[in-house]
Amino acid sequence: MRNGYPRRLKGREKPERRPWEFSKKLAVWAVVVATAAAVASFVLAAKDKQTVSDVTNTIFTACIGYLVTYAAKSATEKVSRNRHGLDADGNPIENNMEE
Repeated sequence: MRNGYPRRLKGREKPERRPWEFSKKLAVWAVVVATAAAVASFVLAAKDKQTVSDVTNTIFTACIGYLVTYAAKSATEKVSRNRHGLDADGNPIENNMEE
């Protein structure tokens, strides 16, 4: 990065990706588990098998609860970075308005 601006990409060059943080991986896992629990419940109900609805509801509620917590954490981190003038990597944002 020069002068506070990202460099321009040439042709079909892809931008560098930062590795996923653990909480984002956990959020994806929560979505997968919540979706699987809901689908399994409906599949078992369609096959006239007895579903354990309390367990399914508990798993689904816990996963959705984590996603809400993750969204709040991400939002507060972004607000904090903006307030202190930091970019997504925690580096100070250069102020080019003084030039």
